Amino acid sequence: MEALRARHSMKPSRRVSITSIMTALALIGNYWLVSIPNVELGSTILFTTAFVFGFPMGVTCILLMSIIYASFNPWGSFIPQIWLAQVVGWVFMVAVGALVGRGLSRDSNNLLFRLELAAMGAFTTLFFDLVTTLGYSWAFGIPYLVALATGLPFMIIHIVSNAFWFAAVTPGLNSILKTHFQFAIWDEQAELIQEISEE
Repeated sequence: MEALRARHSMKPSRRVSITSIMTALALIGNYWLVSIPNVELGSTILFTTAFVFGFPMGVTCILLMSIIYASFNPWGSFIPQIWLAQVVGWVFMVAVGALVGRGLSRDSNNLLFRLELAAMGAFTTLFFDLVTTLGYSWAFGIPYLVALATGLPFMIIHIVSNAFWFAAVTPGLNSILKTHFQFAIWDEQAELIQEISEE
């Protein structure tokens, strides 16, 4: 309850700043590993953004990041069908992240939760890849099953790498933001802690 209340107590200017920072991190996550096909950190950052700050910020980061990345995509020019499919896939990811983050009432650094995050990473990435393959099929007029079979090796790489990144990055980033930066991010956090200590 405390985390949920704090999430809604952020000043608008601070929300804009944090949205910009998380969008920049997602972009860096995409560009940093661009030389390795289907290995990227952007999806993990988007998931973690929604996990910590909620669904609205996660969706805002998706729109900003996807427009910038599509405009400066090292893999080719902007293709509307593929861009739309990617946005749908990322929205699903951040929806899962927001739901999990909202219901979190335990230590996010324990092994069991990291394994659960790995499973979420694999599942949401599978959905993302199935949807983006549909966008690719739609854009180039290739039968969906053919596109799926052709891209299967890259899909496996993407699913396995995101399972690893979700488990490795999300708990640590969540802990850093909520432990070291909580007073700089959330306005009422100090008041809530003081109220609890007084009780």
